[in-house]
Order: sequence, then C-alpha cells, then structure tokens
Amino acid sequence: MTHPSPLSIPDHPRQRGVALLTALIFLVVLTLLGIGVYATTTSEEKMARNFRDKEIALQAAEAAINEAKILITGSFQSGGTQRFPLSDASCYSSTSVVGFSCDPTLNAATLDLFSGSVTGAPLNQIGSDSPAITGVVSQPRYLVIWQNPTVCGASNTGTCFRIIAQGRGRLPNTRVNLVELFTY
Repeated sequence: MTHPSPLSIPDHPRQRGVALLTALIFLVVLTLLGIGVYATTTSEEKMARNFRDKEIALQAAEAAINEAKILITGSFQSGGTQRFPLSDASCYSSTSVVGFSCDPTLNAATLDLFSGSVTGAPLNQIGSDSPAITGVVSQPRYLVIWQNPTVCGASNTGTCFRIIAQGRGRLPNTRVNLVELFTY
C-alpha cells in the first residue's frame, strides 16, 4: 500500500474562483431587485394614500354643497325656528346669513373659504341635523352667491345661486373646490 507523500502535489486542476464570482453577481442582482421592489411598493403606497386623501376631501366638499342647498331652500329648522328660502330679497334684508353673499363678482378660482376676508360657513353651521365629518383636518366650508337669473340660463324662472364648496382631506394641503349653479 502506498501512501501519498505530504510533499506531493495533488492531481486536481487549479481552481480559478468562478463559482465565487457567479455567486457574487447573483447576490448583487438580487439586492438590486429587492431595492427596486421596495422603492416601487413605497411609491405605490404614497399614491394610494394621496388618492384616499383626495377622495375624503371630495366627499367633504360634496357634503358642503348639499348643506348649502339646504340653506338655499330653507328646508330645515334650527332651535324650533323655521328658516325661509334664500332669494334676491335676502340681499336687501337687514339680517345677514352666514355663508351667503350677494357679490356675484367673487372669483371662485381664487377664493379661499378657510382664510381671507370672505369666509364661508362651515359644515354643521345651519342646523344640528348635519353631523360633523370625522377624519378631515377642518370641516368643509361653502359660500352661496346670489346670481343674476340669466346666469343659470335664458329660460330660468327661479332664483339663481352659485355654490362654492371647499373640502380638505386628512392633510391640510389637500383641498378640493367644487362650484355649482343651483336654481330654486
């Protein structure tokens, strides 16, 4: 029986580290793939959060429009006091109505109902039947502006109003503006 001598060189071919190099390349590729998936997931979550915030602000502004229509039609009671519908005569009465203006020159595009000289009525201003909206940074506001009847159409026989409603979402920089012409 022959034993190999400790000084002898084995017959194996010389290894060049190809397996190590391949493993490192796969590791780098998988790391880059993981970073890409993480970045995509994070940005999609931000988009979904912003979309949800915009939807909350839109629903708040729609609630303010509905509340303004209740103010216009006078279809509510507050503390047992019957309210009357708004009309052009409301512009000349001595009592001022919160959230109502007779200045048709107000520009809806630049109007900020949350601050400034012209502020609208907050939701839940006119009656106790409208609950406050939870999950918003501030309650939506509306402003009803009396308009010349021809603004709502040549065949309009009722009183014409422009309703401007603004709602905010969960974040203060999310704001939705809605403008609607309403005839009563």
